[in-house]
Amino acid sequence: MLKQRIISALIIVPLVLALSWFGGWPFFGLVLLAAHLGLRELYNLTGQKGKSVSMPGFAGNFVLLLTLFLGGLNAYFFAFVIYFLLLNCYFVVSYPRDYRHLLLIVFGKIYITTLIGFFLLLRLESGFPALLAVFLAVWASDSGAYFVGMSFGRRQLAPRVSPKKTLEGALGGLLAATILLSLLAPPLGMSRPFAALLGFTLSVAGQFGDLSESALKRWANTKDSGIFLPGHGGVLDRVDSLLFAVPVAFLLINIAVF
Repeated sequence: MLKQRIISALIIVPLVLALSWFGGWPFFGLVLLAAHLGLRELYNLTGQKGKSVSMPGFAGNFVLLLTLFLGGLNAYFFAFVIYFLLLNCYFVVSYPRDYRHLLLIVFGKIYITTLIGFFLLLRLESGFPALLAVFLAVWASDSGAYFVGMSFGRRQLAPRVSPKKTLEGALGGLLAATILLSLLAPPLGMSRPFAALLGFTLSVAGQFGDLSESALKRWANTKDSGIFLPGHGGVLDRVDSLLFAVPVAFLLINIAVF
């Protein structure tokens, strides 16, 4: 298992960083692919694989992310409202349909499409260094939480959601992300105080994102969201922390003076 995780990481991480650095349409393609796979895993987790969910879900995924990429956040807001109205009309004219499908599609658009869309916004408005800071903070937080939790973990953090996560591990993740971004502040174009604040905040957000997906998987009675990445599970298993961290980074970086 560890060997598979290392091999997968050695392939995926450089590819993600290269496309993130390149930006533009290649990066849009990466985000769209991740959103598509994430939606598919979400539908599988909830036991809803039918076309009544997948067709409007995937079509909306493409249209909304393309609107965000080309028009920005304001255009995305209006597109989301129009999409919601049209989706409701679709369920009316195709009645009877299970309205739990409608709720799931809308939830998927918020949890997957909207949150992952902040990768595009952050790259477009703040550049590659800001996006790199998010990746580094979350990866450092995950690694710090894992190794500190394995070595010193005693008190469970959220036993009903994820019994193996510990308070000591969570604190280790906070320290790792805070220290790493503080050290890398100059090349990232940030002041050290802001980088420390960003690292700490992204670690908190990322850990809540991880716990959020853990709760979903526990509800679905499954260990992994999918099998897309050998040794790592599904796409959602790899981006769950990032989904919560990247919107927080976008807000902090765009409202702070650093």
